[in-house]
Amino acid sequence: MSDVLLLHAGIADRRMWAPQLEALAAAGHHVVAPDLPGFGEAVLQPGTVDYVAFAAEQLDGPAAVVGCSFGGRIALELALARPALVDRLVLVGAALGGWDWSDGAKAGYAEEEKALERGDHAAAAAAQARMWLADDATQEVRALTEAMTLRSYELQIPVEDEVDDVWPDTPAKERLAEVRVPTLVVAGSEDVADIKAIAEKLAVEIPGARLETIEGAGHLPSLERPRELNRLLLEFL
Repeated sequence: MSDVLLLHAGIADRRMWAPQLEALAAAGHHVVAPDLPGFGEAVLQPGTVDYVAFAAEQLDGPAAVVGCSFGGRIALELALARPALVDRLVLVGAALGGWDWSDGAKAGYAEEEKALERGDHAAAAAAQARMWLADDATQEVRALTEAMTLRSYELQIPVEDEVDDVWPDTPAKERLAEVRVPTLVVAGSEDVADIKAIAEKLAVEIPGARLETIEGAGHLPSLERPRELNRLLLEFL
């Protein structure tokens, strides 16, 4: 059985992995699913935040690293910066540093930003849920996504001018051919076009990577289509 590190999305926290925690543990895997700094129960301290170093600190040795969205960006950077710690890599709707976002995605971010500027955090969170979740996402999934996003606002906005994040000097998008571990790339069929384009790029440029599409899922297949994601993870592990 494997040690597994789950890294959550930027519109979420460790709660997004509840269905996977149960399924992976039942299969005998040892799973760690932390809140990243500034999410869930992890307070964001003023100063410098190194998310890749944070992820590395969660591991005692080689593990399968699964990252969704922002967590996928971290997982990929970790595989390049600390290859001895990553023996398998799963990138679910992964973000990619330095990506040139489309006008459609920028419009979605702008809707969130306008709501934040007028102090309407609930409207901002709802805008993010509309942008990222499939249209048929259940009300339960939508409410949880909004709650997780609201929590990130509570933790991050008060200190946003006092925090800097740091990343490796050479972005991962320029080093994809250097990834040397078995890699599974997962995308939801209903995710935004940019994320599906990133998934295709990852699958083409990471040696031996396999791309799987989960039909009907948006950006959080762990919650929107948990059975399908669980099946892919268990088979891959």
